Amino acid sequence: MSWKTEFDEAQAQRTINVVCMKWGDRYGPHWVNRLYAMVMRNTTWNVRFVCFTDQTSGIHPDVECQPLPEVSFDKKLGKYWPKLGLMSENLGGLSGMTLFLDLDVVIIDNIDDFLTLPARFCIIKEWKDPHLGYGNSSIVRFFIGHEKYVLDRFYETPPEEIITNYDSKEQNFLTKAVDDVTFWPEEWVVPFSLACLPRNRIVRFFATPKKPKTGKIVVFYGSITPDSALKGEHQRNKRVGNGLNFRPTRRRFGPAHWIGEYWCE
Repeated sequence: MSWKTEFDEAQAQRTINVVCMKWGDRYGPHWVNRLYAMVMRNTTWNVRFVCFTDQTSGIHPDVECQPLPEVSFDKKLGKYWPKLGLMSENLGGLSGMTLFLDLDVVIIDNIDDFLTLPARFCIIKEWKDPHLGYGNSSIVRFFIGHEKYVLDRFYETPPEEIITNYDSKEQNFLTKAVDDVTFWPEEWVVPFSLACLPRNRIVRFFATPKKPKTGKIVVFYGSITPDSALKGEHQRNKRVGNGLNFRPTRRRFGPAHWIGEYWCE
């Protein structure tokens, strides 16, 4: 069945799989539960919500838990390659149109538009170096099994090439491995660090983050999460990369109290 046929069926039935992934101990079950609650508050569609995880304890009973899809990769590539398992042909026995959300996004408005955009594969356009054409995989919409060749291409690519050409980033590889990419409209997805804070880091230290003027979903990256933003801090264990990480204080800016209105069960 073509993705267009599956898209039309989804529109007619207003049904969508919404999936997330949780492995390791960085995020507890409340991150899944809050994401689930945000999704259910912000769509009029019929949702099958699935969490692929290695730890099911504490997750809301209405969330369907399934084992993580298997992805084999060289550990020198980093931690995040299990997300490529979403491209598996038979992902958890699911079928049809599927929306993936990272655990650390905050939904601040209705997301039905993410489900009605006619496209085969949707991803955020990465804000850093946008001319490179990479995506940010915090929000991805796809059709189960239609991008299974991505895993084949991953296994066929030497780790050294992935490190050199894609900076060891799963989302860089994914964007270039997919044949037909559509980027979400910029006004739908906004980055917390750019949309809610001053660019100047000295001014930022004394600023209080503002709710973005546009955007349906707020994305967090670097060392900031919804939890740390609520406190006006950075979260050391979310830092990605091996660069300088000297931070004499956890404070980054004033507390973003408005996040608590949305990021809740």
